[in-house]
Amino acid sequence: MKINKLHPYLIYFLIFALTFIIYFFSASKNTPYDYFVKLADAFVNHRLYLLENPPWLSELITFKDKYYVVFPPMPAVLLFPLVALFGAGVSQTIFSIFLGSLNPVILYSLLKKINISSKTAIVTTFFFAFGSGQWFLASVGSAWYLAHIVALFFLLLAIRETFGKQRLLLIGLFLGASFWSRSTEIFTLPFFLFYLKDKFLPVNKKSIYKLIALGIGIGSFIFLDILYNFMRFASLSPLSPYELLPNVHKPSAIKDGYLSFKHIPIHIDAMFSRLPYFQSSWPYVIPSLYSMAIWFVSPAVIFALGAKKSTLMVSCWLAIISTFFVLSLWVATGFTEFGYRFAQDFMPFVLILIALGIGQKPKMIAYLIVVLSIIINLWGIIMINFLNIWSM
Repeated sequence: MKINKLHPYLIYFLIFALTFIIYFFSASKNTPYDYFVKLADAFVNHRLYLLENPPWLSELITFKDKYYVVFPPMPAVLLFPLVALFGAGVSQTIFSIFLGSLNPVILYSLLKKINISSKTAIVTTFFFAFGSGQWFLASVGSAWYLAHIVALFFLLLAIRETFGKQRLLLIGLFLGASFWSRSTEIFTLPFFLFYLKDKFLPVNKKSIYKLIALGIGIGSFIFLDILYNFMRFASLSPLSPYELLPNVHKPSAIKDGYLSFKHIPIHIDAMFSRLPYFQSSWPYVIPSLYSMAIWFVSPAVIFALGAKKSTLMVSCWLAIISTFFVLSLWVATGFTEFGYRFAQDFMPFVLILIALGIGQKPKMIAYLIVVLSIIINLWGIIMINFLNIWSM
């Protein structure tokens, strides 16, 4: 039976079910780094802070004898109803697997909205689900990784709405929610401004109202973030939580500051140059948790370079470049990770370019390289999640 003969909702269900099953059985155990479940429990009990400081949660902030979670709180907001109903024993990993299984469904849906063929949409969706870092992040579900999964969820919804009814307030709210999980997602804004430029140009009363609607959606979450930090630390800066981390007092850790042009080379190296560790005995090739080049971990990204010039193509590259530029200023590269996990912050735009580059009728080479990407990510899952083998 041809894919395009199936009902869309059946396809959505099959994508979700297959992804959930594979993610579930490839997860090693429940993550001990369940910051967001603990934070959701604090919210349930009308607190912004934790009551305990377990030694393994090394990124809690001690401030005025209270313990605060450093990460933006959107994942905890989503976990709130589950924790309210079932208590603090909710598995953060299972939640990550569930939400991570929805992300490929949203991707497939939005690809269909830009008239990508069913075959190419499925190939790209399978690449995203099993040939990119999303698989590893979702299967582990630790705080750093769940933040990416939640950010991807809302960013994908924002992009889908851009190809749908284009309700600017809703796009802004989705992008704002993504920002409240991963702050760098705000720098994907050039995609929406350029792709929807006809709504904002020429400048007149109507276009200003539209820009205000988008701004209200994004701004509501920026305001919430400011309020959240002020209520915790009496600071308006989004960097205030990181500045209070215990390791900040080690000058060697951030000698050039959190954001610096001096950090750009380490991100370029992490994203494009780093390879696994090779040795002459079993298991011969060992994944590096420091980073590995995106072209090695997910070779199908090469198809993104084949996308023909269009408004959509330029919009995607604007988002990728602006987001990666800001990411590359950050003091660290994302360690620990499989691949370069910061790339997930702009991955939806890479995926659109991959679909455009593959074309409406995928050639055999596209299938082979996507399969190769899946094999490499399966190797990473087995080595890290099950065999506990990795290098630094």
